[in-house]
Amino acid sequence: MEENKHIVAASGWSWGAFLFSAPFLVGIKKYKMLWWYLLALVPFVNIAFWIVFMVYLGVKGHDLAAKSPQFSHQAEYDGFFKVFDHAGKILVVVVVIILLVFAILSVAGIAGSFFGFGAWSRFHRPY
Repeated sequence: MEENKHIVAASGWSWGAFLFSAPFLVGIKKYKMLWWYLLALVPFVNIAFWIVFMVYLGVKGHDLAAKSPQFSHQAEYDGFFKVFDHAGKILVVVVVIILLVFAILSVAGIAGSFFGFGAWSRFHRPY
């Protein structure tokens, strides 16, 4: 297939390609790259695979999409990345908020049990 030379790739990190790697590859019609997901089935290799492959897509996502036959003009390319990158950024914010809430609840639970306000303290009767 002929590459689109008239599409200018955006520069920078792509949160959409990083976090939604499989849908991203399907969206830009890079089906052959999906074969790399078979490495995720190999124990111990799968951890390195996810880190390396997702970082690769985060760095090179814009370039891969610009070379894809999926987009016929710049507006399609820009719209595709607007949706994917916004979804990726929203997912990052949601995950950070969930982790912060979990950390706050964990610290509150540990502090509460340290000072005798834990759930176990009402059942425990010292003699």
